[in-house]
Amino acid sequence: MKKTFQKTLIAAAAGVAMMSAAGTASANSLLFPYFTTITGASSILSLSMGQTAGTTGAGVEDIHYVYNYGSGCIHFDGTGKMTANDVMQHSIASTAQGGFGKVVGADTSTPFYFSLKDYGFLTVSTKSNALAKISGEIIVYDPSNGLAVSMPGYDGAAANAALVDTTGVNEGDFTVLAETKFNLTTYPTALVTTSWYGIVTGNMQSAIAAKTNWAGKAAFTNGGVVYDNDEVPYSGSATPSVTCSGILTPASFMTTAQASAVGTNGNLVHATATPTSATGIMMNKMQYVIGAKTTLMHKEQGNAF
Repeated sequence: MKKTFQKTLIAAAAGVAMMSAAGTASANSLLFPYFTTITGASSILSLSMGQTAGTTGAGVEDIHYVYNYGSGCIHFDGTGKMTANDVMQHSIASTAQGGFGKVVGADTSTPFYFSLKDYGFLTVSTKSNALAKISGEIIVYDPSNGLAVSMPGYDGAAANAALVDTTGVNEGDFTVLAETKFNLTTYPTALVTTSWYGIVTGNMQSAIAAKTNWAGKAAFTNGGVVYDNDEVPYSGSATPSVTCSGILTPASFMTTAQASAVGTNGNLVHATATPTSATGIMMNKMQYVIGAKTTLMHKEQGNAF
């Protein structure tokens, strides 16, 4: 079973690097749920702009980048430039930090790079034109743990919401991302090491405008029970929390007694988050397949129970 399981995941992981991001969004603000610029890793952003009146000159639309990085989820921002019908593709890392810069060096668009070796999430917004619409995806490749993933930029606006306005009052408004309930599962620990990168969602506009760290918080409860892989319940209360963003492990959702009782064959937690000055949390699951030395990453299905 173990050998077949690992062969299947090896094949799946090999396919991930060849997949394009599905369902990319068009909006005033996009949230890209993960990037890394650590040594040896590469994160590549691709943005495109619609056919918008008033953005026909070279590099006339301001594109605001807000990087939220590290364990402290620190704010770092700057402005790039795009044009109607434009495609801008570039490394997240600056050339000084090992990035390659723009995919096409002659591209007249202007990116804003990240200047450290770290990890985090990114928001990107149009700023100059009230009708400007962007879409995009990010590719993250980290050979140190076998991660190869392509993810869309998540739309901050509802389908019928007004597009960006030049005052910026809609920038960073991700209140539409309001998931709070998750069925968190793990495989046997001899096969897979599991963690989650959680991003608290809500209206980040005030923090972005003030150039301060996003302070939205989500406090979890495990509902007072954790189940092993054969639906046996073990009681106990664990209440982890995330401010802005953070990494959670299976142990975060269990007491030490629950973890011991559940054992190593996998488990289930019905986790509920209560947001403070926020609307929800995006849980991005990372599964390191030990035999394959490969990491699989996906967004957890929210509001699951």
